[in-house]
Amino acid sequence: RRRARTMGVPSAEDIENGEAEKTIIPLDADDIALLKTYGLGAYNDAIKDLEHDLTAISKRVNTLCGIKESDTGLAPPSQWDLTADKQA
Repeated sequence: RRRARTMGVPSAEDIENGEAEKTIIPLDADDIALLKTYGLGAYNDAIKDLEHDLTAISKRVNTLCGIKESDTGLAPPSQWDLTADKQA
């Protein structure tokens, strides 16, 4: 009696009985499509589209405002308080 193999992997019973073949069956297109969709939710594509739109809008807003993000931690010059800094 022969058991069906899942995605080219012998079952545990086949291995215990010594019936496991040494040949590996490659994945076909259906198996690859199943693996690509595994773990994805029903709204995955919509969420990715929204994230892409948000990043594009954020970039557009930053270019229109002239705000440049810097990693120095400095506030924009319009928010500097030089007199308070001199007192400290």
